[in-house]
Amino acid sequence: MAAKDNKDFTRILVPTDFSETSANAVEYALKLARLNKARIYVIHSIDTSDESAGFYLPHLSYEKLNKEMREAACVMLADFCAKHFKGFKNLEPHVLIGEPYKEILKAIKGFKIDLTVMGTMGRSGIDRLFFGSTTERVMKKAVCPLLVVPRRK
Repeated sequence: MAAKDNKDFTRILVPTDFSETSANAVEYALKLARLNKARIYVIHSIDTSDESAGFYLPHLSYEKLNKEMREAACVMLADFCAKHFKGFKNLEPHVLIGEPYKEILKAIKGFKIDLTVMGTMGRSGIDRLFFGSTTERVMKKAVCPLLVVPRRK
């Protein structure tokens, strides 16, 4: 059987927004990774849209703001991984810059992901009505299976 026909999950993507639902998704990703001896790619995308990047902060240049946001996100991702992936060595964290759902879709293709495990993330209420959820957008365009983990009740 050719490698492409194999249904093993050897490359698992876990997008995170550092929320509780992202942490819940990690539990599933770890179980699957251990069963399949898989590598986990953990990504966080910095949304640099005007609203997120500090459009109303004229005292900071976008270049400086983006650098500071990236540095802070790298620290947050390292902390998230240390807390939720304790003892798991086959891990590759990445901070990306761009609209989260687009960066997730790029990561799926770029890292040749076999499975994406993500929580129901991001916006709710009126924002979701106008913009849609990150998870929904990824579901519509992902080229690999997607395991969506809901919030714990």
